[in-house]
Amino acid sequence: MGNILIVLAGVLFILGFFFVNPDPRYSSVSGLFILLLAFPSFFVLIRWLGVRKGLFILALFSLLPIVIEGVAVKTGFPFGHFSYTTAIGPVLFGLVPLTVAFAYLPILLGGVTLSRTGGTLLRAVLLSTGWVLLADLVLDPAAVHAGFWIWENPGLYYGIPFSNFLGWALTGFIYSWLFFLLTSNPGKPLSFPPPLTAASLLLIMALWSGYLFSNLLVLPAFIGLVYAILIGIFLHKTGDS
Repeated sequence: MGNILIVLAGVLFILGFFFVNPDPRYSSVSGLFILLLAFPSFFVLIRWLGVRKGLFILALFSLLPIVIEGVAVKTGFPFGHFSYTTAIGPVLFGLVPLTVAFAYLPILLGGVTLSRTGGTLLRAVLLSTGWVLLADLVLDPAAVHAGFWIWENPGLYYGIPFSNFLGWALTGFIYSWLFFLLTSNPGKPLSFPPPLTAASLLLIMALWSGYLFSNLLVLPAFIGLVYAILIGIFLHKTGDS
């Protein structure tokens, strides 16, 4: 399975480099693509937790980001003032596209999966938060360049304000902490998702690294490529089960 994922990641990198050209006229295609990239991690999570608990976790961590993003668009907290376009699908209540539910969750699932070297809850949560934040260093420049959302007060890092990364650190910490509490049994060692739960994050990093390199956004492109390679190594070392 690991070899198949590596090949698929390579294909997505090429697609991102040569063919990804976001256009609001094809928002339904973009939304479908986001869902397809999220599916591998969703499938592995449900196989791990069982249908009932797996669907509950997926539903919870799909709805929470929509609510928090809606608050952020309305108030500026915790990310800063920004607004979504229709490039990744219709915007609910003029605030957040429904596709946000499927776009963020694979990042969180990848983060909690890659944090399996953390022995304690706090260590695992901090590691997961770091992986989630690292993903944003790649995805936000790509999304802003592609026109998915617009910052009211652009910052120094490819137009992204520092407040955005503080918001990602805060939400990443809270989501990771809640995830481990809901999926681990009290009094027992911390439970981590199977390694393949990071599959979607690998594919996402590969696709957007290609897009970033194509558009000469070199620093986030390089970060994304290294990130994808690290996930590939992780899957290889853990037996990609």
